[in-house]
Amino acid sequence: MRRVFIYGAGRVGRCLGRAIEDHGEAHGLSLIGAWNRSFRRAFETSQILDIEVSSGDVLPDALPRADVIILSVTDDAIAETSRALGRHLSPRQCLLHTSGSLASTIMRADETRAALGGCHPLQSIPRDDGDYALLRGATFAVEGDPDAQEAARLIARAAGGEPITIRPEGKVHYHAAAVISANYTTVLADVARVLYEEAGLDARVAVKTLLPLLRGTLQNLEDAVLAAEEGQGAEALASTLTGPVRRGDARTVKRHLKALRKLDRDAPNEGELAALYQILGRRAATLAQRTGLAADQLEAVERALGREADS
Repeated sequence: MRRVFIYGAGRVGRCLGRAIEDHGEAHGLSLIGAWNRSFRRAFETSQILDIEVSSGDVLPDALPRADVIILSVTDDAIAETSRALGRHLSPRQCLLHTSGSLASTIMRADETRAALGGCHPLQSIPRDDGDYALLRGATFAVEGDPDAQEAARLIARAAGGEPITIRPEGKVHYHAAAVISANYTTVLADVARVLYEEAGLDARVAVKTLLPLLRGTLQNLEDAVLAAEEGQGAEALASTLTGPVRRGDARTVKRHLKALRKLDRDAPNEGELAALYQILGRRAATLAQRTGLAADQLEAVERALGREADS
């Protein structure tokens, strides 16, 4: 049984702690303690996890007994905190951080003898209460030393997740992909909300109108990619593209851009909506090309997207 200690009991740490308490035994894991710098946060965590939770600047008593230490602190604090902990850890121990954008190499230092790795749950965690339901089925990005990777996979499976191995040098690309697909979906929904309001809809109604459309798009993506042969994921994704670019409808693209440029002039605080439409439209054109859009239609769409002004 691998004994796990959580150093930094915030949202991610609490979720992983609850998951290990509930399902860790089946995966050879046992939670033995947690720490948080803030006494208040430590107390709150002690009400969620059935373990001793310490706080302050003193090294937690349970830390030397742990086989796996989950370092769940802010990205800016990982390097310094791992060095401070590293001098107290032995080669038999694993130190895992939960950052999505940083590789485990940021923790490597002369005084650190533990196996180092990363274990990042690819999921938004909006709640503070340790509810790990959203982690079920989520991807966990795993990288680092072999022993650390093995421990990270056990933690991912205890949470009901799917561990995948990524290259440490590709961690920043992996995280940028997550930001674009999750965070920027909210940004695009807000852009759409602005345009729906221009069409006369209330903001709440506008967002409600979007939801079935977004759900349908995600369902199409899931159906196409899951049905694809290995190595055909990019083509399957492109096949789900719809809309004027996919159809080669250059006239509609021109009308959209004309309206957005006017809105940019009338409501400059909303941002450069026409430029955003162009950037996304050019990417859509790349996908449309993969799906066999005729060359003349593709050229017409690209011209429409590239024009700086409409007559």
